[in-house]
Amino acid sequence: MKSGVTCFLFVFLVFMGIVSGGWFWSTPRLVEATQFLMDTSVTIKIFYSDKTKGESLLKKAFDEGVRIEHIMEPLKGSGELWKINASKDVSEWTVGDDLWRVLERSRYFYELSGGAFDPTIAQVKWLWDFEGDGHIPDMRDIQEKLRSVGFSHVELNDHHIRFGNPETRLDLGGVAKGYAVDRMVAVLKENGVKSGLVNAGGDIYYFGKKPGNADWVIGVRHPRLSRTIMIDTMPFPTVATSGDYERFFIKDGVRYHHILDPSNGYPARGCISVTVWAENAMDADILSTTIFVLGPEKGLAFAESLGNVETLIFFEKNGKVEAVMSSGVKDKVNL
Repeated sequence: MKSGVTCFLFVFLVFMGIVSGGWFWSTPRLVEATQFLMDTSVTIKIFYSDKTKGESLLKKAFDEGVRIEHIMEPLKGSGELWKINASKDVSEWTVGDDLWRVLERSRYFYELSGGAFDPTIAQVKWLWDFEGDGHIPDMRDIQEKLRSVGFSHVELNDHHIRFGNPETRLDLGGVAKGYAVDRMVAVLKENGVKSGLVNAGGDIYYFGKKPGNADWVIGVRHPRLSRTIMIDTMPFPTVATSGDYERFFIKDGVRYHHILDPSNGYPARGCISVTVWAENAMDADILSTTIFVLGPEKGLAFAESLGNVETLIFFEKNGKVEAVMSSGVKDKVNL
């Protein structure tokens, strides 16, 4: 009788060990959270077997996003970029690794695009107000501030930055969010997450497979209709969209949006929406803005010339919404 009890206890303890060890819960479960960062809603989703630990990993990723936001904030706080923009008597600054990576990549695409992507648009950008009823700056003010625009005014040398024009300032709104997404995903991967997604207001990085070996399905918002365009699996893990419907106001029947053309200081007029797939979120973020400024024809040619991105471009012609797309997207999109 004693041996029977012992056997029962042994089996029971083994069973409890299996349960507590996670055999019955080994299938990863969805753990997600949303916070407001970088002036947008940021959602992180991961599949993880331990919900409590998964939530702690989400916090680590959000903390990284907060850290990057602090560094890249141009007009408030006490971060690196704010200090550079606020300074009036310092001619050279030493910057940390994060800001340096963003500045180097910004210069690369500034040169490659012939100035279509230019973070030195800051002084002009700050004249506009796209909130509420909106504000159109005086043309003379725009012309004056345009004198400070041009990444050619920015000298970068071994983690040092200098402005050739003392009036030049930087706004990294077209790149910082993508970089933050890359860093948040890096934190998740470094901590053992195998499957997840970070969505920062349309800048998306997804990795791994969902349970059942299912792919992540990414939808693209139609710029004028209340519907989502579903996209088949793409070869790149990141996607970003820039649209004239995100931050805008309408005056006298004209839509004024926040994506400015660095050549004239006014909203770029060629496109209404640009989606880009790339190998990292920083590049996707930069390129969605760059292609938007270049317009449909030049933007599509630019994307095709890069060889490692895909794009879907919406524009208006004769009152109708039309679209063009790179070769790698054509068989994956049903408009």
